[in-house]
Amino acid sequence: MTAEIVVVNFYALRDAEAFDRAVKLLVARVRLSGHKGVRSYRFFGAGPKERRLVAIYEGPEAWVGHHDLIMTWTEMAALRAAARLAGVDLYGPLTPPMQDWVDRMGLGRKMRHQGEALAGFRR
Repeated sequence: MTAEIVVVNFYALRDAEAFDRAVKLLVARVRLSGHKGVRSYRFFGAGPKERRLVAIYEGPEAWVGHHDLIMTWTEMAALRAAARLAGVDLYGPLTPPMQDWVDRMGLGRKMRHQGEALAGFRR
């Protein structure tokens, strides 16, 4: 079994153009100065009202480190202003440090792990 983490984030758009601009800047910054454990970080259009991110991390430490790093970036603030995170599907191990991060950010209600809803899940 691998420690690799694969995540699909689902975004409900408030402003599609602003979101797409923020994504271009965010992806460029992740590639330039992001966490070394990010293996792939790609956004996909899913119609005029939603977008998806598919990201692959080398393991749990990379997932936590990536999020700790980007949450204060202006590019991430612009993304959050342009869309609401509607859901997260996570595949791979869910370690205690990851669960702590999920709990701190209030993501449990939006997250499925290995296809199973976490406590209080609703999308």
